[in-house]
Amino acid sequence: MDKRGRWLVGVVALLMGLQGRALAQADAMERIDALQSLAEKDNQQSLEQLLALGPTLGPGTPYLVRREYLNALMTAQMDAAKLDAAQETIAALLKLAQVNKDDVGVVLATTKSASIMAQAGKPDAAIAQLGAMEAVALRTADAHVLWRFYFVLGSAQLTVGRFEVALENTLKSLQYAKENPKRAQVAHLTSLNLLGNVYMAMTNWDKALQVMEEGLVLADAIGSTRLKGTILLNRGAAFASLGRARDSVASYEKALKIGQEAGLVGLQGTALNNMGDSYLISKDYPKAEALARQALVKFREAGEWGGVATAQSNIGFALMGQGRIREGDAEVRAALRLSQESGAKTDQEAILGELGRMYEQAGLYRDAVATIREQQKLSAQLFRADREQSVAALQEQFDAVQRQKQIELLARANSLKDAEIANQRLQQVVTLLGVVVTVMGGVFVYLLYRRVRRTNEKLREANQQLQFHAVRDPLTGLFNRRSFFELMSKRAVDAVAGRREDDVPDGLLVLDIDHFKAINDSLGHAGGDTVLVEVAKRLRAAVRDTDMVMRWGGEEFLIFSPKANAEHLKNLAQRVLKVVAETPIAVGDTVLTVTATGGFLSLPFSDLSETECNWEKAMQIADMALYLGKVNGRNRAYGLNRLLAPFEQVMPVLERDISAALKAGMVELVEVQGPRGSPGNEAPH
Repeated sequence: MDKRGRWLVGVVALLMGLQGRALAQADAMERIDALQSLAEKDNQQSLEQLLALGPTLGPGTPYLVRREYLNALMTAQMDAAKLDAAQETIAALLKLAQVNKDDVGVVLATTKSASIMAQAGKPDAAIAQLGAMEAVALRTADAHVLWRFYFVLGSAQLTVGRFEVALENTLKSLQYAKENPKRAQVAHLTSLNLLGNVYMAMTNWDKALQVMEEGLVLADAIGSTRLKGTILLNRGAAFASLGRARDSVASYEKALKIGQEAGLVGLQGTALNNMGDSYLISKDYPKAEALARQALVKFREAGEWGGVATAQSNIGFALMGQGRIREGDAEVRAALRLSQESGAKTDQEAILGELGRMYEQAGLYRDAVATIREQQKLSAQLFRADREQSVAALQEQFDAVQRQKQIELLARANSLKDAEIANQRLQQVVTLLGVVVTVMGGVFVYLLYRRVRRTNEKLREANQQLQFHAVRDPLTGLFNRRSFFELMSKRAVDAVAGRREDDVPDGLLVLDIDHFKAINDSLGHAGGDTVLVEVAKRLRAAVRDTDMVMRWGGEEFLIFSPKANAEHLKNLAQRVLKVVAETPIAVGDTVLTVTATGGFLSLPFSDLSETECNWEKAMQIADMALYLGKVNGRNRAYGLNRLLAPFEQVMPVLERDISAALKAGMVELVEVQGPRGSPGNEAPH
């Protein structure tokens, strides 16, 4: 064979070798994907086969195959509660990804590590770790990576009670699940399950059950027994909260059976614990204790310390129900300490509520009152935490603008001082020249006088600007918080002195631009400022001359409407929602529809004196009504007309949970819908 022939043979051999490697890689990836699908039905079998596959992947195995293998292995190990082994796999994946300079592998390993942290009772540490990794996750532009990242972040935020951001990140994970190139249905189902949990935490039972039913249908369609078991657990909890005990226990029993068949230890623990909850409610304390102790064993095996705290508290409640008060109280207090150490505030709140009821049942009324007060305080913190954090971020941006304005005003004030000094010197010159040269200096004095007058006019104009900025928002020109505080302080004095002119109440309407963060993210802060200015202009045009429109901070506005009866206030809310949403706003070449959500009520509220319900408390209730509007779909306003039960009975519930007050029939709610066809801010186009 000549040289050319040998060359052709070599090329053919090389091509066949490359083709063989490509086929081998494709076969390995297909095998790993099949084992991941198997894990949805039988995690134990999937794990065994993954462990058997590992030794066959030698050093020459392509990086992508090894990455996907380790990713599948650590997931199966976590579901089987083999956390030590999972952490070793995570470390191996992280090292491999760093050597290959692969952001996808780094983020996959980091999110699994954060998931274990949250599961082990360290959700705050998990949130911090994920926060530091978000920029890297976004840089990958990989839908699967971003789905998992925002799912784990939303889960951790839910654990610590940050409901609003948990909902936001869960919805992000749902969006990326739709774009997921592999196992999209499983990703979608996983995020649906988390969304149901978020709605449950926010006590929106209808939406929670709706999401869960959708999830169960999808789980059956794709054959995911693992996720079906988890959703059955959550549905059982929702049924229990609605008083449907029989349906609740049936869901838990189905979930327990799935957990036992699939070898999912954590699922078994939760099912046993929740069944124990049902027996606590029916006061079958010996059975509740037995189930809680079985759950405790499973949770410890799975390394789920949040579950350990819950099971231990249930053991304590069961003991207290059997009359063993001191022994049971010690168990519950130990569970509370475990929840406090892990930062699981929602668990603390639930444990405290049940402990208060057990004290009351045992006749320990002083302990019951103290515990319920502690629970109410924590409930209020949970309700406000997300909103305060969201507002804090926006307020920081607002404060930065204000600081810049203050610097400008200080510079202007210094210029004014210089002008005053110059003015004094000019006046001295005028006087001196008037004495020395009476006739010849007349014209010159007149010219100097005109110059002094112009300086004084500039000084007066600058003072007027300073006064304007003291009570006005520099961006929108609306009144600011300070102006409202001054108005309310005068109102408080008038209320004490009995100087109110008549019995017609005033109105408060709190308004929040929907999805404003998305507007800032897509159009930049300059685009967001354009939207704020336009909304402010529309609000001014929609109110009476006697009404006061304020920028309350960030994307939030406040309208104070004097002498506004209930009908006027409802019409005002309707008019404002319409004027904001009806006409799209142009930001450069982008046109978008902007909607708003509001909360409103009268001041004084429901014929109460302002000593009982002052403007600050009224603002808090209006804010809660606004938050209810956000939860129920945005582009609407909720108003509270009046109390339907005694003030002393309603206010403790209303200040903690407006939904509970509504369900108990304690308050009369008015709903105002925004313009149809504007369900929320549309994507820029």
